[in-house]
Amino acid sequence: MADSKLLDGKFYETNPLFTSTSAITEFIKPLKKLNLSYFTFDRHYIDNSRISLTTSVDWIRHYWEYKLYENSIFEKDHLKFSGGHVLWSWLSREPVYSTASLYGIDHGITITEKHENYCDFLNFGSVNDDSVTSEHLIKNLPFLYQFTAFFKYRMKDLISDAENHKFHVAIPQGDNTSRNEPDAEIDGKIFFQSMDQKSASRIYLNDDFESSYLTKKEFELASLLIRGFSSSAAAAKLGVSNDAVNKHVKNLKRKLNCSTLCELGFAMSKIGGGITYHLSNRDRNTIVDGLD
Repeated sequence: MADSKLLDGKFYETNPLFTSTSAITEFIKPLKKLNLSYFTFDRHYIDNSRISLTTSVDWIRHYWEYKLYENSIFEKDHLKFSGGHVLWSWLSREPVYSTASLYGIDHGITITEKHENYCDFLNFGSVNDDSVTSEHLIKNLPFLYQFTAFFKYRMKDLISDAENHKFHVAIPQGDNTSRNEPDAEIDGKIFFQSMDQKSASRIYLNDDFESSYLTKKEFELASLLIRGFSSSAAAAKLGVSNDAVNKHVKNLKRKLNCSTLCELGFAMSKIGGGITYHLSNRDRNTIVDGLD
């Protein structure tokens, strides 16, 4: 297992992270229908070792060489994440995403999947394409979940090979990233479909949350934010002022035990996106057809 001091030329020449790019690029071709050309698969283990597979070796090499991982919310305390998704628009652009944009990578989403001994992070983004919006990504989230399952099914041999070449990088434990991460696992076990019940005035949460309920307005706002609406766009959609939206966001943060917009976004993704997409044979055939 390589240590950070061993991330030298030999590492970049021999690790599957950099030698499998052609195979990964070929496999993700169906994503181009969604205007997504960037993909990176990261698996972080409980012993802080990791594997990674990507379509963009230049960007990932820059990420490691210039220690941008020290500022990534997905690196520090990564096992605090549970299943869900995080839109990149929820995150601070500096320095990671602003630098990625120099390589044409922008406008994306990260799907997280927690397992007993590791957590997977699947990063999807556009390349030199500003037409990809947060709403577009949320609309196509079911397909991205299906693609995630299919990727791990079809690429299992490549993932296994990468596991034979795990590497380790020490991540600083300071405060530079902790404020941007969930304080604990957020497991939203509520009926999101209640949003569609026009008569409902309160949406009751379970005991995992300190608050017993969200108001209908708070829930409507959460629905818009999870679909990628900005605060101002959500205000216009709901017919309320920006101040009212800010007040609702403050209440949501308090009730869902969040301190930042990123944490709120992740909590809302757990509330509304806690659907596991299992691939049936028919689903696999559908995606295989898309590869042709």
